[in-house]
Amino acid sequence: ETGMTIDGDRTEEKQASLYLNMYLSQFKRNWSYTSVYLLRDRSDEAGNQSFGLYKADYTPRKSAVYLHNMTSILADRPSARKMSSLEYSLGNLPETVHDLLLQNSNGKFQLVIWNERAKGSNEVRVDLGKLAGSVKVYDPTIGTSPVQSLSNTKSVKLTLTDHPVILEI
Repeated sequence: ETGMTIDGDRTEEKQASLYLNMYLSQFKRNWSYTSVYLLRDRSDEAGNQSFGLYKADYTPRKSAVYLHNMTSILADRPSARKMSSLEYSLGNLPETVHDLLLQNSNGKFQLVIWNERAKGSNEVRVDLGKLAGSVKVYDPTIGTSPVQSLSNTKSVKLTLTDHPVILEI
């Protein structure tokens, strides 16, 4: 169980980024359960007004919106398809940068890369093992549409801050 209150320097934006990173990290570690302290802020007691993914009036916070965007981007209808592999490399990464390779039932790969930096950014280059016909870059803090589309490329340059980006290859 975890959570983060919103107050002072701990903004909705920071809470949302933390929750995205937390769920990705727990999934990569094969954890079965991860619970956020409150789904919705409590209105019946003092001190629990800013933990939830939703405000007391059920208005979604950024954390709810960003999690919805990420799960929408990663959504799949599983089928009995044989999974393949994707060669890629990420060079000279700091300890704060992590990656998770997934594959959809349609054969497309989704490479999730996230940075757990509290401030600042890191430049990351993703080198693919061979020429990719199409690479779409998604940012769940912006929405569910690609923020960049590349054709016939062997590498992708990214600037990572405090939240994940998703490459569909």
